[in-house]
Amino acid sequence: MNTHIMNTQRIKQSWLYWHRYIGFIACIGMVMWGLSGASHPLMTRLQPVPKQFVPPLQSVDLHHAQPLPQVLQAQGIKQFTHISLVQLAGQAYYRIGLPHASLAHYVSVQDGKARFAAEAAHAVALARYYTGLVDTPVTSVRQVTHFEQDYHLVNRILPVWRVAFAREDGLRAYVDTEQSRLATLVDDRRAWLTQLFQWGHNWSFLASHTRLQLAVATLALSLVLASALTGIVLYIKLRKTAPYRLQRGSLRWWHRQAGVWVSLLLLLLASSGMWHLWQSDAQQRRPSINTHFASTSTSVDATTWAQLLTALSTSEGQLLKLDVYGTADHLFWQVIPTVNAQAALPQAQVAATHVHASATAQSAAMPQLWVSHAGQFQALAPANFIPIWLSQLSLTLAPIQSIQWVTRFANEYGFIFKRLPVLKVQTQSPDHLRLYIEPATGAVAATINDGDGLEGFIFAYLHKWSMQWLSKSW
Repeated sequence: MNTHIMNTQRIKQSWLYWHRYIGFIACIGMVMWGLSGASHPLMTRLQPVPKQFVPPLQSVDLHHAQPLPQVLQAQGIKQFTHISLVQLAGQAYYRIGLPHASLAHYVSVQDGKARFAAEAAHAVALARYYTGLVDTPVTSVRQVTHFEQDYHLVNRILPVWRVAFAREDGLRAYVDTEQSRLATLVDDRRAWLTQLFQWGHNWSFLASHTRLQLAVATLALSLVLASALTGIVLYIKLRKTAPYRLQRGSLRWWHRQAGVWVSLLLLLLASSGMWHLWQSDAQQRRPSINTHFASTSTSVDATTWAQLLTALSTSEGQLLKLDVYGTADHLFWQVIPTVNAQAALPQAQVAATHVHASATAQSAAMPQLWVSHAGQFQALAPANFIPIWLSQLSLTLAPIQSIQWVTRFANEYGFIFKRLPVLKVQTQSPDHLRLYIEPATGAVAATINDGDGLEGFIFAYLHKWSMQWLSKSW
């Protein structure tokens, strides 16, 4: 009996000592992560909900439009970075991005006349469309070229325009004028919850010292794991004496009963959180793929334009969307004809982030791709588009295993990546690198390898509990 008592005391003096003091220090991190983590589901449910989820595009008849080569010549534009079709005040415009210029050039598709100061007007029109605030005064309009306090890195798309409305909640819309899409909506409540989450969960107060931020967060997570492990060890080692030592219903009895389950949850959350922390740091330090296309010589000639109209004969020249970009050697053309309208334009930008819309989000239409080069204009299957795209950016990848369209958010390509439709390029590299490329802009929406994919799966299911079969509210 004395030996048993001595063993019990030894256990309490060792494991209990470390559990108590490690737990006391780790409690600071647990409270910060717990409260801020609880704010995240609140933030996603209390954030502003758009009135519209698809771009405000209307059918344009290219047969009765001003030919693009003629427009470029009349406006004296010899180089451009990207051309798209946009709607403004009920009219269709060629939106022509110019090299070394922050504002795009807008030219009417109908009469070929330029509209000045159109970029800001387009941003306001998009903001009103997505928010439904037709008559609410606008307090400010400005272009955003880098991520900031209200517009975080998670939004991914740059540049965008910030349009603020004169409302009590300070609603502001961030819109992408190039693709006529909504990047995000922010009001004062969401901004406050986001700031709380960033401060308590990501420890943004250390953001200016990234290595220190990583080290402190890792230490805190290690202490949380140690507290959970020592608690489980104590639960097991003292299980025989617990009925004699603890009065049923007392505070210590409840601590023992609830603590073991809390410890298991802490092991789950802290380990997946630490992996996500280190994986995110590694991803940020990984060299990014530069997808910026050089200023394009205007190789949009009359012959190429005529060939495009011929190619669109099945839709009688009617189209909803047009994107043109590339280099002096090759121009890429992406078109969504009007006949594809029922396939739905992409609800990529925000629909899947909102509980109200996620159930009705549709797949984006698969566009048609062409390339013009040396007077030749030809259709491109995805398998032919990617090699030319890579060559124009001087990118070298491992042998390509497969290329396929992705038209809705699912699995490893979730709504966090914002862009649809995209092409998934699966390579045969040792880590099975896959690229998700948006043909409309030439941008790489995501680069994911096996490590990223496994971590993303673990983080989604064991940290965020993003079960597809379970309601997010539950």
